Order: sequence, then C-alpha cells, then structure tokens
Amino acid sequence: MKIVTWNVNGLRTIKDFKEFLTKIDPDVLCLQETKISRTQLDNETAKRPGFFSFFSFPATKHGQSGVATYVKKKYCPLSISTDVNEIDGEREGRLVITHHQKDNGKMLIIINVYVPCAYSDEDERYQLKLKFLQRLKDFVDMQIQSENDVVIAGDLNVKTEIIDSAEAYENRKDKQFLTEWYSSADKVLFRSFLNDSVVDTFRHLYPDKMESYTCWNTKLNGRANNYGTRIDYILISKSNSTLIKSGSILSDVTGSDHCPYVTEVAFSGILESDKVPDECTLFYPELRGTQTNLTAMLQKRKSGPEMEINSFSSLQKKPKLATKTQTKLKFATKSSVSTMSTKILKLHPKISSESPENKPKIQSINSNGVSAKSLLKGLPKPPLCSGHQLKSSLKTVVKEGPNFGRRFYCCSLSIGPSSSKSARCNFFQWFEKG
Repeated sequence: MKIVTWNVNGLRTIKDFKEFLTKIDPDVLCLQETKISRTQLDNETAKRPGFFSFFSFPATKHGQSGVATYVKKKYCPLSISTDVNEIDGEREGRLVITHHQKDNGKMLIIINVYVPCAYSDEDERYQLKLKFLQRLKDFVDMQIQSENDVVIAGDLNVKTEIIDSAEAYENRKDKQFLTEWYSSADKVLFRSFLNDSVVDTFRHLYPDKMESYTCWNTKLNGRANNYGTRIDYILISKSNSTLIKSGSILSDVTGSDHCPYVTEVAFSGILESDKVPDECTLFYPELRGTQTNLTAMLQKRKSGPEMEINSFSSLQKKPKLATKTQTKLKFATKSSVSTMSTKILKLHPKISSESPENKPKIQSINSNGVSAKSLLKGLPKPPLCSGHQLKSSLKTVVKEGPNFGRRFYCCSLSIGPSSSKSARCNFFQWFEKG
C-alpha cells in the first residue's frame, strides 16, 4: 500500500492537484490544512477518478485546519470517523480515520491527523496540543491491544530529534539548549509514543540521514538553503515494522510550506467494502446537483414560468441597452473646464480662485507623524549588511510586545546554516526616522 501525507496549506492553492494525484498515484492520500469549508468544495476537487474522498471541516474556525483522505476504490473503507476518544475536542477538523476490514477479521486503522501547532508553555494552545497527543496515543494503544494494524499519517508538529531540525542541529553543542530541547513536554510524550506503540517509517529506513526536512519557513525563504524541520510523519504499529518497503521525502514538490512524504508498506488481506460510507463526498447533495447553487440561492428570483431555476445565466442581471433618450457621456477637456470655471465665477463673484483662504491645505500627517511631503523623498538608503556587504531588507515587527510595529533592517539573503556563505548573516539595525 502506497501512503502519502502532505500538509497543503490550502487545498485550493494547489494548482496542479489533479496532475499531482496522477503522477504520485497513491493508494491512500492524507492531506492536512486543507483550509476549505464544505460550501467551497467543488466536484473537481472532491471527486477524483478512481478515488473516494472523505473530508473533516472545522466547526468554528472556518478557513483554518481541515483534513482530507483520498482512498483508492479497491481499498474502500468499511467506515470512517472524524473524531474518536475526543481527540479533536475543539472540533477543529483535525482528524479523518478510515477503518479497513482485513481477511483475518481484524482492522487496518488509518489516521489522518493535523496536530495543533504550539511549541512552548507560553503558547495558550500548548496544553491543548498535549491533550491531543495523549488522547491520540491512548486511542492507538487501544487499537494495538485489539491486534488491529495502525497507520498515523500527517503533520504532527513535533520535532523529535536534533537531526530533524536545522536550527536545533546548529545548536547541538549548547548544553542548555539541548536540555530544554529534550525536556519539552510534547517531545517527551511523542518519544514515549514511538518507544511504546509505533515506528517512524522514515527513521526506520534512514536512522542517521541528515537534512531530511518536510517543512520550511516561507517568510525567511528557508527552502532555498534547505533550512527546515521534519514534522510530517507516517507511523505504523511496531508489529508491522518489517513490512516497511520504502520512504521518500518529495522535496521537489512545491505549492506549500510543506512537501509530501510517501512510504510503501506491504499490508496484505485488506478487503474492499461493498458499501461506500455515507460520509463520502460522493453523497454530498450539493455535489450531486440536487441542491440549488449557493450563488443562485443568493440572487433575487423572478416569478413566472419563464424563470429557469437551475440556470445560473438566467439569474444574472442583463445590462440595459442605451436608448435614444439617454444622454451620451461627454469627457471634460481642458478648454471645457476653463469655460465652466468662468461661468461659475460670473454666477458667484465672491468666489476667487486666487484667494488664499479658498486654497485647500494639502499637507497631511501619516500615522507615524511623518508629513506626506517628506514621504515623497522616499526611504533612506538601506545600510549594507555586515556579513556580505549587500543592501539589507526593511522588515516590520509583527509579534505582540513593546516593539510591535517597529521597523528594522536585516540581511536580505535566505535563512540557512551559519556556516553557509549564501545564508543570511546576523546583521540587525533598527530603522530610524529621518
């Protein structure tokens, strides 16, 4: 079975999704951060030839989170669920679990998951993340105890080892950093998960492989120098570790701040369900033509037999054609404006175009206390960075705090290892108003 996981960071932004699906040809595709609501889902995306798809949408934070699983028809699941054991207690659309029947009476459970992103106690969502991971582990342990096979595929938002983070590897000689790194609660919990229950398919095949990342900071252009992290995993129950055949990070696939990871596992005896689960997008009424298009529903409807309910074109207002009684639009010329001004002055002799009190005051002040006139001079010439003697970039502090909104200069190159000459240097200088 060929399993692929990919955090797409917005499914509608993946322009070549159809081509990707055809080229990679997965048996199971697990997508995270689809950032799509049910009303935005179209047939082209939901119904791919040869696949059944199952979506989980956030109940409240629309446009965020969301996961989707595409399964080849020959692996049609017996049932699906979008939450178990209250793992996704906030109902943020972070789970799709497909249950596949095996010929030995047991089940193959494939969990497509997007774990909340939080990395320290200072983040208010960190405790939510820990609860999520613990409940996920409890569910997986329960399935393994029942002798079911388990696959966990998704963005787990945990950097397990030093070699799974470019930044951490650079700080590997810093004892304080290492202590804090390994003692963080999410890593401790995740490592217990790996020790007790599941196997990391990539590290099983490549235990010491360096610079194998699946996510990069796009704002700092981290992908250019492969300065990233590995937080996307496919984990399987330990009893199936000998079935792992291959694992590849598809770093050449773009379109998101993450890239896909694919693994092949030699599962056998998986039965195709003769009934497609009701949660499949195949049964969404709005994708079967049995509901009026949302756009049409919002349009004003005319009464009468000539109204075509299912025709979008009939709902659009047609522009009125010009009639003989309409006045043609005339464009003002310099001479016509001058003539008009003369007429106005004759009618209102008290108005004088030369009187100072009638002249508009055009000087304005912007939010930073700088006059519009001074802005016309442009920004001062940026300083050269200390590491490369190149023009620096002007940035703005967006993190809440005492420096929020302040501007500063930094090296214009992409972030990367400090040993790389093509990577960003540590130049920093506050922007001072002229």
